[in-house]
Amino acid sequence: MKRILTATVMTVMVFLLAACGAQKNDLDTGYGLVRQGDCAGAQVYLDNTIAQPRSAMDMAYAYFLKGRCAEQASDYETAYENFYAAKVLVCYAVSTSTHVNWDTYARSEYCQKIIPEKLEALSAKIGDPAKVEAIKGRVNGILRADYLKRFDKKPN
Repeated sequence: MKRILTATVMTVMVFLLAACGAQKNDLDTGYGLVRQGDCAGAQVYLDNTIAQPRSAMDMAYAYFLKGRCAEQASDYETAYENFYAAKVLVCYAVSTSTHVNWDTYARSEYCQKIIPEKLEALSAKIGDPAKVEAIKGRVNGILRADYLKRFDKKPN
């Protein structure tokens, strides 16, 4: 009897663990599609993440992936726009972080080095500084400070 009960409990546990592992959010699905080279298929999932993000970093990563896809398609203005949005969000997350850890340092690297280098290269490909400034203005208008405060974990 003990063996049957143990086997039943183990079977239920396996099914529960499989069900938990099978749950993916839109960002996970979008990332998986980008990794497979299906940027077109990933867009709807990345847009859903941007529309209803769980955190500033989820939103930043969705923009980052959209930027990679646009850059691969040689759409440098759209790539710049998405990478710039990712930078704004990552820098915001770093500046409002209440717990400094290795993850904060990695985010800081994206904020201060990796994405700015990408933006500089894309700016050169766009060629027109006025277009670059217009893109920044558009993104800054969307990701204004009062919108970003909803991600802030600091107490008021």
